Amino acid sequence: MKILMLIVGWHFDEYPEYVDQMIELNESNESIDVFWTCHKEPSEKIKSNFDYKVFPNLGLEDGAYQQALDHLEIEDDTILFCMHDDLIIKDWNFMNLCISALQQGYVVVGNGMNYGLHLDPQEVKRDKRFIDMVKDECKYIFDMPLDCKTIRESFMCIKRGDLRRIGDFEVIWEDPIAKGEGPGGIGNTQQALLGYKLTKVFGADKMTYLSHDHCDSKYLYECQRGQITDVHPIKL
Repeated sequence: MKILMLIVGWHFDEYPEYVDQMIELNESNESIDVFWTCHKEPSEKIKSNFDYKVFPNLGLEDGAYQQALDHLEIEDDTILFCMHDDLIIKDWNFMNLCISALQQGYVVVGNGMNYGLHLDPQEVKRDKRFIDMVKDECKYIFDMPLDCKTIRESFMCIKRGDLRRIGDFEVIWEDPIAKGEGPGGIGNTQQALLGYKLTKVFGADKMTYLSHDHCDSKYLYECQRGQITDVHPIKL
């Protein structure tokens, strides 16, 4: 079994315990690789302990993940842990639970439960229809309004082949700050488009979470842009 920890590099040594934990994981497990896909120059500690690459700061986490996927040669059966670098890891058993879920037939595992949504590909968002923001090779998937589950991309576990099957991430390759917008706009749109594809191709019953609490579980806490925020349950 091959495992790749694909980490969005932005906060780096703001969370030193996280970095130290990843160093230990990287050194102690031959079957696990750790790669930092960076949107700014990493610290010396990252450079000296991990494989990494600095990519143009576009597309938020979706852009970072996609740039790394395009750069690396990853076999379909590799289990991907796509992770931000401002997670607080409380219990490393999250890896075993995620792998077990995939073995049981789930396709993707998130950490804290995320909000679902109704997405109509023809709806106008940010002066464009959703369908207009989808890359051409994936437009055929977006053929109807759909109630979707979504995964907050601070943390998601999926096999490379399953992600490849839906055409990977739907990245909006632009700088939101230069356009006078905050990052939340395109981030939420990219998350919605990915959720649509996962729900449409695999089914909502193949998507699961480690917890019903937004951004939090007994295993991981997802900071939001590096900040600790309130936790609340999401009702089914």
